[in-house]
Amino acid sequence: MNQKEKRKHLFQTFVRSKGLFACFSLMLSLLLVVGSTYAWVTSADERVNRTDANRRKLSAIVEEDFTQVFHWSPGTTKEKNIRVRNTGEMPTIVRVSLKEFFVGFETDATDNHGAGDGNGNLKVYGTPSATTIDVKKTSTWVVGNTYGASANTNYKASIALVDQTYPYKGTRATPLPAIELNFQAGKVFDQGTPPTVSDTNYWYYEKGYFYYSEVLQPTEVTPNLLDSVSLNATYANQHKGALYKLVPEMDAHDLTRGLLSDWSITSSDYAYTMYQSKLDGTN
Repeated sequence: MNQKEKRKHLFQTFVRSKGLFACFSLMLSLLLVVGSTYAWVTSADERVNRTDANRRKLSAIVEEDFTQVFHWSPGTTKEKNIRVRNTGEMPTIVRVSLKEFFVGFETDATDNHGAGDGNGNLKVYGTPSATTIDVKKTSTWVVGNTYGASANTNYKASIALVDQTYPYKGTRATPLPAIELNFQAGKVFDQGTPPTVSDTNYWYYEKGYFYYSEVLQPTEVTPNLLDSVSLNATYANQHKGALYKLVPEMDAHDLTRGLLSDWSITSSDYAYTMYQSKLDGTN
């Protein structure tokens, strides 16, 4: 085979195999993407611990001191401590949002005087609804669903407030304002009452979140965000027998600057000022 025939044969072989070549190119590109991602993760970890890259974990938990209340009288306060502990092996920054859930039931509006004021007791239904309210599953806290007090005693939900983000010093839907959250004195700040230069280890409320001011080292725990919850003495009788749940939701992040975009923190936010000197240069 002369040189001309060899070149022709090589060209034909390439044309026939270009599909295979395309597949190989795609695989190579994917490997490059995966490799770049891995390198970014490794680089981020090495900035925290260059001698033990990729082996330390980031982990934090919400700790609570609370005993479930079955009969809560207006004008009383119940302890509910909320704080965050770093259970991981690397420093972290944390924030907490508080979610409220409330479901109230129909009251009996019948009486013997024609005024329609009723006796103030909950209206009883003998037959439960198709979907019943489960105390542990707030997805069932829906108007029209019934809650079974016993086999033949069911209460029907007339109001349901679910997944309500607690607005510190803000407006809450009725009757939630009667349920008062008592935060640790001197440890919670916002735009209206900003911290001083000497304040440390505090929580700052902004845009629905309580941001902890310091980097939380492994095994360290924050001061309490919440100390207790009170039921105001003016709590309306029409909401007797209601169910209420307060759920803290926590985010933990490493010290990379990706925290700013992940948490949608902009340069105009106080959290930006609070954290920017604590973050490393990794994006």
